[in-house]
Amino acid sequence: MSSVGACRLFTRVAASFTLRAPVRGFQTTRASLQEITTATASPAATKWSPQTVELVNRLRDQQKYYATVIIKGRPFTVTQNDIVVMDRIKDLELGDSLALNQVTELGSRDYTIKGQPFVNPGMFKIEATVIEHPDGKQFTVTKKKQRTAGQKTTFHRNHHTMLRISLIDVNSIKA
Repeated sequence: MSSVGACRLFTRVAASFTLRAPVRGFQTTRASLQEITTATASPAATKWSPQTVELVNRLRDQQKYYATVIIKGRPFTVTQNDIVVMDRIKDLELGDSLALNQVTELGSRDYTIKGQPFVNPGMFKIEATVIEHPDGKQFTVTKKKQRTAGQKTTFHRNHHTMLRISLIDVNSIKA
């Protein structure tokens, strides 16, 4: 089907999409987070078959896209302007921009590209921006010893990072 074995191209998908539970991999402009990038072939070095080019152009003709991305080992199905609430990433500050490059599925209402395991990053561009670092709700943890009157109560909050998906785009590729 294609000279690139990393993708199985285009299958029909249902019209409705649901936001799955949270999906480790993103690349930022900050040097401390560069360890979580995916090693894949550069888009310039990849040779695409004419059939692959035609099928990607069909996907580009669609109006809206969705993607299933992996962030910190958890899958998220996102569209443009979605807000993703995930576990805290301490190295990020408000306003930082992320280039998400671990994508397992990229598609539209009619067409889908499924990666094996990831879609080639030369086919797309997905960016997210950090918008908030909220704390979760407070949990009460009660520890009680058997056959004694004493008990200990502690409180706990989970810390989160909120990302807004600012861009999902399918790149044009050449044979």
